[in-house]
Amino acid sequence: MNNYNARRETESCIQRYAFRSFVCVVLSMLLGLHFYSHYWVSPIIIDGDISDIKNVITQLSFGLTEINRKHERLQGEIERISEAVPALAAAAGRAREALEPSRMSRQSLDVPDYDRQIADFALETAGAKVIDTGNTIDHLIYDSPISWALYVLVASVCRECLGASTIIRPGTLPGECWAFKGSKGEATIRLIGNIYVTGISLEHIPPHISPTKEISSAPRLFQLEGLEYRNDLYPHDFGSFEYDKDGKPIQYFEVRYPSSKAYSLVRVRIYSNWGHTVYTCVYRVRIHGELAIKQGQKLRDDGDYLLVEQE
Repeated sequence: MNNYNARRETESCIQRYAFRSFVCVVLSMLLGLHFYSHYWVSPIIIDGDISDIKNVITQLSFGLTEINRKHERLQGEIERISEAVPALAAAAGRAREALEPSRMSRQSLDVPDYDRQIADFALETAGAKVIDTGNTIDHLIYDSPISWALYVLVASVCRECLGASTIIRPGTLPGECWAFKGSKGEATIRLIGNIYVTGISLEHIPPHISPTKEISSAPRLFQLEGLEYRNDLYPHDFGSFEYDKDGKPIQYFEVRYPSSKAYSLVRVRIYSNWGHTVYTCVYRVRIHGELAIKQGQKLRDDGDYLLVEQE
């Protein structure tokens, strides 16, 4: 999807450059003809030449207008396709999982003891951190103008969203979530090390403990990406997935497109929720895989966590 946007921006720049070049050439020709007619040629001949040039310019203008219209239509089609890609990818994944039941073996993990059965490399208490939320806006209810002013001050000084850090912390009681405005948002997480990512788990509270007895604010379509650096324009796409609001509270998703490269940064993009018109709530995100150990390093078991230390 990011490649689509990059190509679209490149095409727009090329078209703007071509149009400016065309305007400069036409103006240069008209200026040259003006000097030519003033010093060397009779006005009658020049009038005929200028008329011919005007006709050519008019035809070219009509052609450029038609090209612009086609470009706008194509741009609209690309945007519609980009919005449909996550849904199609999630549907394809569900179909493949139905044909290959073994791919969803992680779903059989016990929810009450989930964190003791599979390692989470995005856990804040182990060293992970949310470092960016892009243009996502937190959904907050301000008790007073002072609290609103303090939030604006903190947000302007530090892009590391305090609210988003909730998604990598233990504890998922009602309200202990990252709520953001609308149905689209993103969070970039710095993992505890370089990880060969194999899966992601998304958690939301079940309907029976929700105060409203429904979870329409739960994420629906989402995507996982691997980044080499913070503003990576060409991240690795691990796949798009769909959280089932009628399924288990914690749902495991195996990556669709594994990578031979280990990543220390991942980005979770939320594209839609289950119908809530005001905000979306993300309770917990877990990243699973294998830690890449470099030469000269070793693992140390510290009881609850595996720590990397130099030999």
